[in-house]
Amino acid sequence: MKITHVTATPVKGRHWPRFPMIFVEVHTDEGLVGLGEALAFQASGVIQSILQIGELLGGENPLHIERLWEQCFRRGVGLAALSGIEIALWDIAGQVAGLPIYQLLGGACHDRIRVYADGFFRGSDHSPESHGNLAAAAVATGLTALKLDVDDFLYLGERPALIRCHGRDLSRHITNAEIRRVQAAVAAIRDRLGPDVDLALDCHWAFDVPSALRLGRALEPYDLMWLEDPVPSASAPALAKLAAEIPMPLCLGEALATRFEFREVLERRAAHIIMPDVASSGGILETKKIAAFADAYYIPVAPHDMVGPVATAATLQLCACIPNLLVMEHQMGDVPWRDELTDVPLPVIDGHMEPPTRPGIGVKLNPAAVARYRAE
Repeated sequence: MKITHVTATPVKGRHWPRFPMIFVEVHTDEGLVGLGEALAFQASGVIQSILQIGELLGGENPLHIERLWEQCFRRGVGLAALSGIEIALWDIAGQVAGLPIYQLLGGACHDRIRVYADGFFRGSDHSPESHGNLAAAAVATGLTALKLDVDDFLYLGERPALIRCHGRDLSRHITNAEIRRVQAAVAAIRDRLGPDVDLALDCHWAFDVPSALRLGRALEPYDLMWLEDPVPSASAPALAKLAAEIPMPLCLGEALATRFEFREVLERRAAHIIMPDVASSGGILETKKIAAFADAYYIPVAPHDMVGPVATAATLQLCACIPNLLVMEHQMGDVPWRDELTDVPLPVIDGHMEPPTRPGIGVKLNPAAVARYRAE
């Protein structure tokens, strides 16, 4: 069997054009087609990279996944593009074997995958009361873990007081007044939900180390599941200092790719929880290697999953076969056409998702819906 060509199809995601879904298909001369998805968030040229990698892979055996990955990686290709293609290669391997991907990677460690809801707050007016109502509604569906965004609590009138989360304010400092607003909002939501619901807070790399420490100390009474990306991920020494002093688990890794970028973070004890994304960290096998590396330090993994349903299916395949799984991200309140894009939905039931058990990745695209929502 040989690869004939690779295609990439962009589909509109939430807040379009910020979050496109880029579906990857690897075609073979035996008629099998592998399906993957690449994360294009905050990156450009991903489609072009996918097509260029596809040219490199023409005529190759799609089952030689690790060799092809290494050859592409050593050429310096884009990691998001390579991730999407790698997922598609595993889909082909699963179809050939007649098994879901997790069975090819050691079998299931988990029959169900606990998820936390990111995005449950969409539609909020940014007040603690509105967030609390939406949080209570999410928990009423069976969810036991939620993630908040720090930017939602830092609004003054119609204009956000904290816009550094989106790169327009170069200061990473947080003021006392801002800390009090975040603290009051988290306290109100925690009081509404009680002590048993896990709450995480995403900071989107907004702060410097002193500000992150001050914020973390202010939030200590509210028993956060983790504080996510309070500072940028590029400096392992800064992260190590933060991890050593902050009074709750420090979670990071969605902006890192491959075991090589995670190595120093793990060796320096610079995170308590890591959150690689299979659609950008190198694909399914590479993320499994990252998880195994983390397990050597008894670090749990909470995979990041922010784009489309194909990436979710791939993430579920990964989650099923890593022993040190903590919880998986779930995009609640995504675009209304999300479930239309694949032939089977991936529902959340009682706060959990089940890995697809059909051969390969377990889902196929719905061509009519993909064409309807295609991004031009």
